Amino acid sequence: MNIMQIGHDGFYHPGNEDQIRELILYAIEQGLKVRVRGSGHSVRDAIYTGNRLTHNGIDIMLDMMKTVSIDKVRKQVTVQAGCHLGKDPFHPTGDSDVKNSLFYQMDQAGLAIPDMGTIIHQTVGGFLSTGSAGGSVRHGFGNQLIALKFIDGNGKLHHVTRENNDDMFFAVGVSMGLLGIITEATFQCVDTFYITGEETTTTVDECSVDLFGDGKYGKSGIEDFLRNTEYSRFLWWPQKYVRRVVIWKARQMQVSDYSKGNGNGKNGQGRNSPDTFTPKPYLEFPHSPGNEHQAESASGLFYSVVGNWHQGLKKFNISFALKAVLSIMTWLYPSQILPTVIKKFVPLDNDKQPQGPQKFRDRWLYGLAMDNHVINKLSPTEFTEMWIPLSRAGYALAKLNQMYNSKGYEATGSYSCEVYAAKKSDFWLSPSYNEDTIRINISWFGYNSDSPANNYFPQFWNLLMNDPSISCRFHWGKHIPVAPDYVKKQYPRWEDFLSMRNTLDPNKVFLTRYWERHLGIKSKG
Repeated sequence: MNIMQIGHDGFYHPGNEDQIRELILYAIEQGLKVRVRGSGHSVRDAIYTGNRLTHNGIDIMLDMMKTVSIDKVRKQVTVQAGCHLGKDPFHPTGDSDVKNSLFYQMDQAGLAIPDMGTIIHQTVGGFLSTGSAGGSVRHGFGNQLIALKFIDGNGKLHHVTRENNDDMFFAVGVSMGLLGIITEATFQCVDTFYITGEETTTTVDECSVDLFGDGKYGKSGIEDFLRNTEYSRFLWWPQKYVRRVVIWKARQMQVSDYSKGNGNGKNGQGRNSPDTFTPKPYLEFPHSPGNEHQAESASGLFYSVVGNWHQGLKKFNISFALKAVLSIMTWLYPSQILPTVIKKFVPLDNDKQPQGPQKFRDRWLYGLAMDNHVINKLSPTEFTEMWIPLSRAGYALAKLNQMYNSKGYEATGSYSCEVYAAKKSDFWLSPSYNEDTIRINISWFGYNSDSPANNYFPQFWNLLMNDPSISCRFHWGKHIPVAPDYVKKQYPRWEDFLSMRNTLDPNKVFLTRYWERHLGIKSKG
């Protein structure tokens, strides 16, 4: 069988569904695997057919398939799966820009999606396939999806819809590329909107939210807060000598906001309307004009040094005096050095200039993606994200807090713990299937010499997986444990999913060793 030529970058770049079909049929003929790279935002082994050095099959990029069609009357958008949600500055082809992104084109047409991730470098197909979400229980990205096209492991094209209550739709919507290659998606949109919000930084004790319970001393419980706040995200710094909480919260602006002069017109004064909206963007890192990534670069350099200096003690032939200095620094790091640095980059509201919470307002596509300006090459981060029923939010965070307090730096590490919510989903393998969830996102600095999946993340997995009162699921695009028996039990439709896999991919063309190990799916038979 003749197929299209592979690109110089080692990827195939099909321009239509027929070419994808040909690649799948060729893979079946040759006994190869097929996988699709979106933005490369997921764990690497979850994406590709092979390891870092070799390709074990056909790795595809859909950068030639990114057409967007908008129906203003129905308020619907149909988009090919290779289109990025926003600009991806690191896409290897270099052809991702703001104007060809999905959200920009929607916004120009007066339409919006009411929820998205904090970073929007991802492609449509990748964001859907991993069950990714923003920080809201009122809105969900996947909830706006109404139709999909995909090509299965037999080379057959399917068109499935939500309206028909099609099992295949709810199976494929979040399937990690294991049922087929998504080629097109249709979303039901809303009118474009603006958000307004604020970010506060306090100590854990002074936080306005009871992170570890149902509410006390006049504070809102964590579950109530997440349910009653339209958009939110917590950054919890649990280190013993830090214990700070950054709360980002926002809501869609209403007519009353404009009538009150909420951030519109000259200096927020005068006649106000959406037509005269003046944005005040959210700033995650303090910066000076013309040097927006100064703080991020500094933090990246700091974490690169401290994450690897112990290797210098072991591997390099350095003087006794230098070893002594590094040993003292290692001893002082958790109690003195790290807290000082974090407090510098995460000042309390009363220590800020000017004092008080950061107020912001912006268009939906810019404001809701509050982390989108982060340059991953400056501060590369690996994650594991645990999704737990929102009704168990306070209990789960209390358990985590106890572990932080008892194990100290071994558990807290040098990073924050990110906490946000997700709306319940109808997709069978969504981590929020049938239940609103709280998401606990544990971070690891990417340039550290150790492996987080071996030496850091397991303590969190074990803490929550071993508690029978918690149903713990995991973000499919981030690090997950090799615990297939446990994972299967968390999804009521798991056997239905496997049955559909046997039908749609009988030759196991999409099943790589990574997914075989983590999900316990046999590659043969």
